[in-house]
Amino acid sequence: MGAVVREGVIEMAKTCIVCGNPAGSKEHVFPAALGGRRTNSGIYCTTHDNSHSGLVGAIAGQIDFINAYLGVRPDHSDAIKTVHANDPLTGEPITISAEEIKFQQSRVLSQTPVEGGGIAMQVASPDRRAAKEWTAEMERQGYTVAFQSQPTEDRYMLGAVHHRRAFGGTCGLGAVAYIVQTFFAQEFPDVARSGALSGFIAYTQAVAKVAILGGCTRIDGERPELVEARAILAAALAGTGCSAPANWDFTRMAGAAPNAFEFGHRVIVGVDGSDGTMYGRLSLFSAFDFAVCLGTAPPGKETREVTIDIDPLAEHPPQDIRKVTAHTASSRVDASQLGGDALAKAIADGTQQQVLHTLLERLTDYQLARLVRTMVASLAPLPTLQALDRRALIAQSLDEQSQQVWRAVTYMIGGFKQQLIAGGAERVAPVLDMLVAHDVRSASGLSREAQAMLSLAKAALADQMERDFAAGALDEQRIADLMGRGPGLHIVGSAVLEPLLQAFDRNT
Repeated sequence: MGAVVREGVIEMAKTCIVCGNPAGSKEHVFPAALGGRRTNSGIYCTTHDNSHSGLVGAIAGQIDFINAYLGVRPDHSDAIKTVHANDPLTGEPITISAEEIKFQQSRVLSQTPVEGGGIAMQVASPDRRAAKEWTAEMERQGYTVAFQSQPTEDRYMLGAVHHRRAFGGTCGLGAVAYIVQTFFAQEFPDVARSGALSGFIAYTQAVAKVAILGGCTRIDGERPELVEARAILAAALAGTGCSAPANWDFTRMAGAAPNAFEFGHRVIVGVDGSDGTMYGRLSLFSAFDFAVCLGTAPPGKETREVTIDIDPLAEHPPQDIRKVTAHTASSRVDASQLGGDALAKAIADGTQQQVLHTLLERLTDYQLARLVRTMVASLAPLPTLQALDRRALIAQSLDEQSQQVWRAVTYMIGGFKQQLIAGGAERVAPVLDMLVAHDVRSASGLSREAQAMLSLAKAALADQMERDFAAGALDEQRIADLMGRGPGLHIVGSAVLEPLLQAFDRNT
């Protein structure tokens, strides 16, 4: 175990905990792809820092949609995280982030032959760059492109986008182990270089190799190097002395302090001096919890536990972490806790579903809060405007949040449809479906009937906002109520359903 002495203070040499060679890679202690901001040049050499890239890529891919909806900015990028998906109506690729949802390329809405040759096209582009690229591609194909009108702006109403992710698995749990290992080496550098972590490090290196070779999902007929890597991983697992060095944990610890940040990650690493147990815990977004068994420390180590809360939304230090050290082992993990398939049990008894449901509710509330802040800023000039200009500004602000209003429309009409079906009036369902139908040939993605429903809803919300402003009640809380809670849903429902109810009354 290397050390240097300077001015009477013994310091650990900056050597790689894997190979013992000089460290200095300035690795992110918490992965940069997940919003980690802090680096440490004294844990890995460049080779062994890079060797874990497959694990980081695996876990980043598994939670990419959460990072995108929150607006997490990877530390190596100036842009917030985006996730790629396909529009359910057109099948075209789209990008989704906390700031916007947009098509990745231009799409042709309609084509009509014109007299004398040629084709009149209506083309929708996500931005000017995409429009120029489409024009250039047409010209490369030998067409002459002449624009017949000035471009107009339409907001496309996206339908439900489904994200399918296999979270956890061999590489996901391996990434959890790697993250905890890195934090343990930072907080317990002497223990990490004592040889006590050798079995655990062999495991993380083996699973990292499987990840780099693309073996996160097992398939038939794997190439020989991947088969060999899996065999090395199996041997490394046996060498850790734990049936599962890292595993899901669905047992919330009693008395644990809440995370310092709204969607904070938490890493706990510790040593129990009573028997040398080295342990760790990881919580992602204060939702997904894991427990880690690292092995046994050399005799004589004091009991100490370090808890680090990490804010993935922080732009830079020092506001990005909160760290607490205690001379207890209150979060201790025993190897016996990690056996069995904790995830399968949690799925069977509904625990995992509840975890996901709670996280999605928190994400919805967070997105609503972002929307409200945007609208408050856009409506700030209202007190200085005359009546007509106030109405125009409110309408413009609602136009910018058309997707949110459309969600309210579809929620209310969908709920009304289910009520009618339950009451035996399923013959009316096709009429309601028509009112929220999409149209691939429309720039907005909506049929004329659906566009009318959206316009009714926005007009009703604008009327209410005008009245609230006149009464001095259009504050943040009221905007939140109108844009994403019961009062707003009631207003939207009344606007879009009242004509239907009147029609039903006339025909009964």
